[in-house]
Amino acid sequence: MGIVTTESDLVSAVAPARLYKAIVLDSSNFFPKALPDFVKSVEIIEGDGGPGTIKKLSLPEGYVKQKVDVVDEDNYVYQYTIVEGNLLTEPLEKVSNEYKLVPNSDGGCIVKATRKYYTKGDAELTQEFLKSTNEMSAVFAKAVDDYLLANPDYN
Repeated sequence: MGIVTTESDLVSAVAPARLYKAIVLDSSNFFPKALPDFVKSVEIIEGDGGPGTIKKLSLPEGYVKQKVDVVDEDNYVYQYTIVEGNLLTEPLEKVSNEYKLVPNSDGGCIVKATRKYYTKGDAELTQEFLKSTNEMSAVFAKAVDDYLLANPDYN
């Protein structure tokens, strides 16, 4: 198995506590409302939302299952691993994600994202694949920000 790690920093105008609450603690309600083109529903299959929880996200074309690895509300850290679904195309075995929200001076935060792609055998990932994944994450993050900024009463 090979492992490819990528890192990115995205700037959010939303305060870290509010962003964390929406995308981690209230994901089942938040994502279908804020991102109806990306996520149709979020269902907890097993667990209580903490480590070990399995979530199923229904997407416009398929689904993805995530296993929650870390929920650290005090430090705004969230880690999960994609373990099943149509986002795990060949040659991927699983994808681990870590997000850390770091407050910045303007009241928003920096979203530090680390992704580890675990490939089957000695398969390699193309730069084009990694670039498109990072671009999709940026689109997703902007949609989250836009929704929270347009709906100041949310959470």
